[in-house]
Amino acid sequence: MSAAPSKKKRGRRKLALILGGVLLVDAVAFWLWLPAYGLGAAKQFLRWNFDDIRHVSTEELTRQLEGDNPPALLDIRTTGEYETSHLPGARWLSPDSTDMQIRDLLLGIPKDEPIVVYCSVGYRSSKMARRLKELGRTKVSNLDGAVFAWSGEGRPLVPSAPVHPYNWFGKRMLPKQPAAN
Repeated sequence: MSAAPSKKKRGRRKLALILGGVLLVDAVAFWLWLPAYGLGAAKQFLRWNFDDIRHVSTEELTRQLEGDNPPALLDIRTTGEYETSHLPGARWLSPDSTDMQIRDLLLGIPKDEPIVVYCSVGYRSSKMARRLKELGRTKVSNLDGAVFAWSGEGRPLVPSAPVHPYNWFGKRMLPKQPAAN
């Protein structure tokens, strides 16, 4: 015959159940919060964490692309993400590129031409914008909200496929996308 669990064991079980419940409630709350507020929170975090980088809105980028001196667009996502869809005219640059690979790509972009980088939400591209500045480029900006904001506003993509969500968090943060043409 086994003895009843000690008070200490019952206390640990109770604590484990309470902590598990709290974690479950937090996970459900986060799951519900992410689509409505995730992209906005990410944009604020990136502006704060990368305050040395200029961030341009989708509206500002659209004006720049229609202007006399349009920026070079660099997509800082994986090849799978880029091949799924990207901004028209964007060149692909791996987020894991070496300085030599970045310099090779920059040879095709005049020194005085502005550069706008983007990824899914803005973290990888903010890091790349910082690297480009360290490599001597001064007219570098990050697309605020990145391709998620761009596509969520119905702006053009090539091909006109939905944006690759990158991961589970991205899938929840990605605004509802218009149907592909």
